Amino acid sequence: LLLFPDRIKAICILNGQVVFEDIFTELFGPLKNMVKDTVIGQIWIHTERAVFRYHVEREPRDVWKMYMNMGKFDLAKEFCRDRPECMDTVLASEAEHWFQNKKYIESAKCYALTQKYFEEIALKFIEVKQEDALVEFLQKKLSNLKSSEKIQVTLLTTWLTELYLNRLGMFESDTSKRSLYLKTRDEFRSFLSSPRNKECLFNNRASIHDLLASHGDTEHMVYFAVLMQDYERVVSHHCQHDDYSEALNVLSKHKDEKLFYKFSPVLMQHIPTKVVDAWISMGKKLDPKNLIPALVNYSQSEGTQINEAIRYMEFCVNEMKVTDQ
Repeated sequence: LLLFPDRIKAICILNGQVVFEDIFTELFGPLKNMVKDTVIGQIWIHTERAVFRYHVEREPRDVWKMYMNMGKFDLAKEFCRDRPECMDTVLASEAEHWFQNKKYIESAKCYALTQKYFEEIALKFIEVKQEDALVEFLQKKLSNLKSSEKIQVTLLTTWLTELYLNRLGMFESDTSKRSLYLKTRDEFRSFLSSPRNKECLFNNRASIHDLLASHGDTEHMVYFAVLMQDYERVVSHHCQHDDYSEALNVLSKHKDEKLFYKFSPVLMQHIPTKVVDAWISMGKKLDPKNLIPALVNYSQSEGTQINEAIRYMEFCVNEMKVTDQ
């Protein structure tokens, strides 16, 4: 605060600009002195004929804006922690600063914290072909959404799944990018298995399965089905690819009687001994009557298949004491 004979000026020490000026008429005479009350913070100025009092309120209220204009974003944020609208302005300015300097990942992180429409920001990264930054932005935006914002959560989750699948397909076809493929695969699996995304993925599992199928990504179709505990889809996949032992392993691990009844006829055609071993290990959890289609199918065959069918029926009679005709 500077004192002149006919006025006082408040100069900002950050940028040297005049932020306040008060001019006095000759009626009171020239200004003589200025004193600050260190207890209550008031400023007193006097002439030979009058005394004036100034009270400074919220002196740092615009400091954030000055720091922002100077590109000192961390300091700017310190001065607007309790003012969300100002914080949003600073974050948007910082994001644009990084974007113009081609620091797209940093820009994405800042943009994700602003209230700007995410479609608008996503388009910015798409236009400059910065998919990594787009993924970063969408992930950060998704993590900041409330669970009640179901439409946006679903949109972002589906979009991220599509982006990950595109990248996996691109990297998988290029042997020189094997490390990138593995890194992206781990990131994608972490995304799919995240507890935060679980509800959305479960509610939209049919759409996610369709996306995985459209990309021909059978590895992640199985991975996702296991995450969603959709074991019927997993067993069906293994059977379709003639991996009957793995299909039986899934059945034996999760011990779902209905799935045993459904897939046993198919499995008995290919691995009868292992299937009967699995039936026996399930014991009374399985109702032999519901396995009749598989047993009848085998009674029309020869060799091992018939012997295994007989072995299970003997187990039912001798061990389980089944007396049904």
